[in-house]
Formats: sequence, structure tokens, C-alpha cells
Amino acid sequence: MYILIVVQNVHFCVTHMTLRDLFHMQKGLCMREENATSIEYFKDPRRIVDLLNGIVFQGRQIITTDNLVEKNPVIHNVYRKNNKVVAIENTPDLSIMMAWKNLKFLFMIQIQTLEHYAMPVRLLHEKGTDYYNQWKKLQKAHKNCDDLKDSLERLSGMKKTDRFYPVLQIVIYFGKERWQAAFQMDDLTRTRFFPEELRKLFAEKPMLLFEVYHFQNIEWFQTDLRQVCGFLQRTNDKTALQEYVKENEAVFSRLEEDTFGLLTVMSGIRAMKLIKRDVENVGGGFDMCKAFDDMMRDSKREGRREGKQEGKREAEEQMSKLIQKLISAGRITDLQQASSNKKYRKKLMAELGIA
Repeated sequence: MYILIVVQNVHFCVTHMTLRDLFHMQKGLCMREENATSIEYFKDPRRIVDLLNGIVFQGRQIITTDNLVEKNPVIHNVYRKNNKVVAIENTPDLSIMMAWKNLKFLFMIQIQTLEHYAMPVRLLHEKGTDYYNQWKKLQKAHKNCDDLKDSLERLSGMKKTDRFYPVLQIVIYFGKERWQAAFQMDDLTRTRFFPEELRKLFAEKPMLLFEVYHFQNIEWFQTDLRQVCGFLQRTNDKTALQEYVKENEAVFSRLEEDTFGLLTVMSGIRAMKLIKRDVENVGGGFDMCKAFDDMMRDSKREGRREGKQEGKREAEEQMSKLIQKLISAGRITDLQQASSNKKYRKKLMAELGIA
């Protein structure tokens, strides 16, 4: 099978490509777009803080942007090499250092549009890698200072009083169906068959999972993350979605660009992408309310056009059947009269059982 693919005016010749190959290639492109859009949205420090307060503290405003040690999160999964963007697998999408009083902790965010059966393994690897890197930095710092005094400190590469900052991880899941994959390592092992005393030793806490399409307490969020959840949770009900947008007009009439982009990609409403510039406000932001009005108007116009075309096709089919039956019966006079008399034509169709 020979296929010519054109992407941004670049031609690719692909041989021996199956339909499954095409499907997976298209799926991969969609996943990259979804991942890039969601990272762009969640890299905003305000939303990171809001996410943490909503999921961990049930809406209580415990963490603020003042608790951020870094003003911008680190984007882990891509880097530049020879002027090319290279993706790194099995790394968190975002991380940001936070401070609570005189203590620090690292907040890691992993964004998923599909279930990952080995997610607990990935999270363990990412957390373990960060702790290992912290240890290596301590080793390097002590080596440069030459301040390790006894054999145990030199063996460990650190002082007994040294401490690591803890790592908190969250998985943000954009799947429409509930997460059915593993929540913890216990789900991937057979520890449930061990005696209770032994099983307790293997026990680990489930991963922190935020299911955007199924999170019920969206009022715990203070940023437009609340409206993002409310919007996406109603995408299967056009009427409910339209009502929700109207009820939250103050927010949806002035959406930030990254929010508009996230809703466009994650909802699958591609028409929003086409009319994006038409609903951009003069003073900034994007008017989702206008976008919905425009889409509904276009939808009705398209429906009327399709209805007219369908009606025309049906009339042509009925006329064709009438002509055939009248000719077969030798009723030429009736045929001539039916061609110019609509009322008589309907009478003949009823007589001959043409619906």
C-alpha cells in the first residue's frame, strides 16, 4: 500500500502502511496536541495552587502563590537538542517547588488523556529518580566543601542531619470513562494472597488521581479550573452545556487563550478551533458565549440546507417512480398533466402508493 501524506506542505511517501498504522499515527498526533495544550494550561502557577487547594485541602485556601519557591514550573518531558524539540519518556509533565513555612516540597503533575496500566510504576520511578538526584546533589555539595567528618558520612555521601524535600505527585486524567487501571503497586502484584501480617509490609498509598470528567466538587476550585471541569463534564449533553455556559457568562465571555485552547482540544468540538479568531474580544480573552451562539446558528443553517437537499432528493425519487409507473401503464396523458400540475401530481402519487 502506497500513501502520500502532506503535513504543512511537506510530502511524506509511506509504503506498506496499514489502516492500523494510520490510526495509531493519527492517535499519536492527537495525544501530543492534547498533552501540549493541557501542559500549557496547567503551567499557570495560579491553577497549580488552585489544584492543590481543591484536591488536597477540599477548597480551603491553605496554599497561595506566595508559597511557590519557583515562579514558573519546570516542564520536564521536552527539551531542545540541535534546535529540535525532543520528548523524554517516563518523566512528569510539570513540577514546581513549594514552601510551607520553613519546609519545602516538590509538587509533580502527570497529565494523562488515556489510562496507563503501569502508572504506579512510573510514579515510583519518577519519585525515586528525584530522591536519587537530591542525594547526588548533596554528595557533590559535600565533596566540594570537603566537610564530611567521619567514615559513615563519607560512606553515605551526606551528613546525618541532612534532609530531603518530600515529593507529592498527582495524576490529572482527562478520560471520559472512569480510571480502571491500577491505583497502586498492590494492584499490579499478588500481595493480596499473602498473610495479613506480610501484606501490611507491602502496602502503599494509592496514587492521587484527579479525574476531570468525574470530579464532583468543582466548587472547591477558585480559578477557571472550576468552569473547565463543568464544561467538559457536560459535553455529552448539548442543552446542559449551553445552559452551563450561559449561567457562567462572566467567566466564559472572557476566557484566557490557554483555557479556550484546552476546552477546544479536550471537548473535541473542533468548530471552536475554526471560529477562534472570530470570538476574540477587543480587550483580550475569548468569548465562549458568542462561540456557542455562532455554532448553533451555523448548525441550524446547515440543518436547513441539508433538509432542503434531502427534500429535493425525495421529490426527485418520487417523481422518478411516478414517471416509471405511468409509462408502464401507458398513461401518457396523466404524465403530461402531472408534469405541470402539482396538485394532480400528488393525487396520482397517492393513487399509486408513492410515499
